[in-house]
Amino acid sequence: MPPPDPASTIRPAAPHRQPTGSPIQPPTPLPIRAPRRALAALLLAVLTIAALDAGATRPDPVRASVQPPTADTNALLVQPAAGIDLEGLARGLALAGHEVEPGVAAGAVRVRVAEGGDAVALSATIAASGLARGVEPDAVVRAAIVPNDLGFERQADYLAAIRAPAAWERATGDGETVIAIVDSGIDYSHPEFRDRIAINANELFGNGRDDDRNGCVDDVGGCNFVTPPSADPSCGYTEAAPNWRAWDDAGHGTVVAGVAWDARILPVKVLDCTGVGRISTAAAGIRYAADRGAHVINISLGTERDSPVLREAVEHAQRRGALIVASAGNVPGIVTYPGAAPGVIAVGASGALDPLGGGLDYARPTPFSGSGPAVELIAPGLLIAGPLPPALCGSPDWQCEDGAYTRVSGSSFAAALVAGAAALLREQRPTLEGPLLRSQLLRSLQPATGGGPGVLDLLGALDAPLYATGAPGTARATAGLPVGPGD
Repeated sequence: MPPPDPASTIRPAAPHRQPTGSPIQPPTPLPIRAPRRALAALLLAVLTIAALDAGATRPDPVRASVQPPTADTNALLVQPAAGIDLEGLARGLALAGHEVEPGVAAGAVRVRVAEGGDAVALSATIAASGLARGVEPDAVVRAAIVPNDLGFERQADYLAAIRAPAAWERATGDGETVIAIVDSGIDYSHPEFRDRIAINANELFGNGRDDDRNGCVDDVGGCNFVTPPSADPSCGYTEAAPNWRAWDDAGHGTVVAGVAWDARILPVKVLDCTGVGRISTAAAGIRYAADRGAHVINISLGTERDSPVLREAVEHAQRRGALIVASAGNVPGIVTYPGAAPGVIAVGASGALDPLGGGLDYARPTPFSGSGPAVELIAPGLLIAGPLPPALCGSPDWQCEDGAYTRVSGSSFAAALVAGAAALLREQRPTLEGPLLRSQLLRSLQPATGGGPGVLDLLGALDAPLYATGAPGTARATAGLPVGPGD
């Protein structure tokens, strides 16, 4: 893990030094020093009171909820107690001697665990301070991709399996729906994304100012939330985040964005050059995407930890009307978060050999797909074609074909197909927001081979009625409701 970065740590100001040649002032008498532990306790009590908003009623002291850190935890996420804002929490924790990382607004403050420090003891100390309502490890999130070594040589017709060509004959998008790709960034220069990037008209690029005051300077074409301390040292990041540099140096985000067709793309970089990120960066990216007005948010990454910080970011986006589509992960029997969170469409990957010798069956789950009750549908996730940054062609992790394009497998790309379907559906019915979009997709699925969650059906989603007639002169929304005889 990367060592703590002294440059991004909030520290007390350096002592004032007397300029050379200035009159010497008599020394100020020093107060009698209290024992360090007693002084720290007194300071923490004062900070707790001072951090409360003016006029707020001070709540009864409640010990914060704590998610146990692991042995390799190098940072904690701290959520503020009632009546304390993030700035007050950060100031209080810093003055109490904790190493606070500024800059990433994820609904929590990131506190570093000193090298060789005890994360469990630090969690307990902060939880008992009265400043926090929740303390959890800033755990790793990973891109949901699997090695593409399954031995299939030919083009697989996965688009026909979800009836995409038939749907495109009937309807094409106008490109006004915005899909946020919360991932490793995007290669803006790839021809696939010409005229497809969602531009922030409220920001003037290059002036070094945050014109729209959304926390990300110069974010005309997206935002990067990966901080140097949270990234792998091999990435060589030096600039504090958030910033406008949402370029893809891992490849994953570019492929995902290319699979999610027919919409404007909002790049949100939360994974580093190795395809790994943190809960803090993922949560910040989700909040940013929602506040930028994304209609669909694709999250092809995950963690097995049910993080309160991540869950609250998802809820924030849902309140803004966004539909969140997330990969289920690539471990059978497990669904990663945020896919397993309420209201999120968790997408499993389909594509397996037909045991009767019929080639690939995209109505059958892949052997590697995440699975469980939270998975609501499956979509093709085996040998999916997508664009790749040309600089990564021929690298150990990527092989290119037909120029800067590659073929990939994983629930990451199954989720991207569903996000693209949601965008096309919304462009045909622009009044639909997240809950109705979700219901419309889920009520029009094709049956899966062998049972289980159904298969994405793009044509079926376009054809499914939004309303069903009831008594004479009445109608009701059908999305999310059973429709059958008597309805």
